[in-house]
Amino acid sequence: ESAAHIEKASTVAPAWKAILERVAADAEGPAAERPSADQWVKTKATVRYTILERGEHKRCFAVGKRKSSVAQVTLEVVRDGQQPLVEVNGKLHLDYFPWPHTATVVSPFLLTQTSGKYSVRAIVNGGGLSGQAQAVRHGVATALQGLQPELRGALKRADMLTRDPRVVEPKKPGKVKSRKSPQWVKR
Repeated sequence: ESAAHIEKASTVAPAWKAILERVAADAEGPAAERPSADQWVKTKATVRYTILERGEHKRCFAVGKRKSSVAQVTLEVVRDGQQPLVEVNGKLHLDYFPWPHTATVVSPFLLTQTSGKYSVRAIVNGGGLSGQAQAVRHGVATALQGLQPELRGALKRADMLTRDPRVVEPKKPGKVKSRKSPQWVKR
């Protein structure tokens, strides 16, 4: 049937012949090719994280959230001779966050005793520094769970895998803030 389509296409327009040949080849099934050594291959994808591999190197992508902050985190196994880095929006986490928040970002590594084994790149949007640091922590913990599933219990007990649902309550009409009423006047 596809050969008949190709013959019809050759009479109509030669450019369509190449297109229909490609479509027919895809319909028969893709050729069994092994990915080359320089390509990242998706090995596992769940709702929470995605793991990519290229040879012996592994990466895990995860998203962390807190308040109105969203962090897209990439956790990569440190190769031999490489320094482990924690980058947030293109800067070192020590330069991006002030002191109490830098400890928050690396706390999953300290808890699981995996500091120095992974490099982190995070892109964070929204919220303030506290929410952003906790969003990065949530993303790092989720990605760490993806690369080493045996750490899930320790991370879960420390509440690092749970998305904290507390957000600012919106202001209501007729109120000063979300619940505060204007000053009451008797007359």
